[in-house]
Amino acid sequence: MSKDTSQVTRDQCVFSCNEPLCLTLDKAGVPSEDKWRTLILYMRSLEHYDFLTDQQKISIQRLLVGLLKEQDYSDENYSRILAEKEAILSAPCNRKLEAAIKETAALVKDFKGLVLKRKGNVEKLETVTVDAIQQGKDPEELVTELRSAFKELVSSMEEDAESLSRLSRTDSLTSLNNRRAFDEFVDQAVEAWQEDHGPLCLLMIDIDHFKKFNDNFGHRIGDQALATVAKIMKECGQERYQTGADRYFPARYGGEEFSVVLPGAAPAEALEVAEDIRERVGRYNFIIRDTDGGVLKRGIQITVSIGVSDMSSDWNGAYGENLIDSADKALYAAKQGGRNMSLVFSHATGKATPDPD
Repeated sequence: MSKDTSQVTRDQCVFSCNEPLCLTLDKAGVPSEDKWRTLILYMRSLEHYDFLTDQQKISIQRLLVGLLKEQDYSDENYSRILAEKEAILSAPCNRKLEAAIKETAALVKDFKGLVLKRKGNVEKLETVTVDAIQQGKDPEELVTELRSAFKELVSSMEEDAESLSRLSRTDSLTSLNNRRAFDEFVDQAVEAWQEDHGPLCLLMIDIDHFKKFNDNFGHRIGDQALATVAKIMKECGQERYQTGADRYFPARYGGEEFSVVLPGAAPAEALEVAEDIRERVGRYNFIIRDTDGGVLKRGIQITVSIGVSDMSSDWNGAYGENLIDSADKALYAAKQGGRNMSLVFSHATGKATPDPD
């Protein structure tokens, strides 16, 4: 580890900034080189950027504090700090990109199936056309028959377009909304909140010990567990909110993690929904079946941990990201606290609590 201990006067300093700020950097032991002082001031200013989440700002400041404590101003450490900073800033985009790639791969598979299906329709149209011509049918009768065949093909293609639109927003395993649909809905909900500032809450749900469950029973049974939790989530919404997705929007967030967006719900109501889901899952008698449907084991219990958060006007931007981050923090606290519980993120304390503010 290297440290610049040379004494530099203000006249000798090559970095252009106001003198009090430069003196502060001098006292902190920061070299007078442009690259270090520019980097440090830039990282320090990121806490004021509205497009960053609170978690990103915290991570950047931790990186900055670590640098100032270690006093390692080598070229190697400069490259490392730059790389870590970029990783922090790009993390949300990378996660969305990864989810989009997975969804696209699944959509391409479904699209191939539709193309093969429509290939048969086109071949049928060709057969109808050739037969009509060879049979020497009356021109009007021929046109009527071909028009009917074309209409049938166009109708099928329109159905395909609707199916593709639906498939692009649906998780194939659980039939819940997928991550893409979740991101779009959160963006819309945030826009509505910015207009009317009505209540808006989010639940982040995670199946407890799911890796161990997969290790014990295999991924096929794990998929059954994911589908079961999704089914319970949908039933809960259908019973509580007859109005549909405008009040209750369940989605598979990724892996064994799920989410529910609750426009119009205050934290107290959101916690009730969370507890309803948690209790329903806990009561469910999960049965493991073989590939033929035979019962292998009964009485398997699954539990979930849930984090709840609501929108805060104290956030200065990145509202959707901050909503997700705060619900994630509450979820993490629930898992650290013993699992199988629901906790609400408190904006007053920055911590999770079993009771809403």
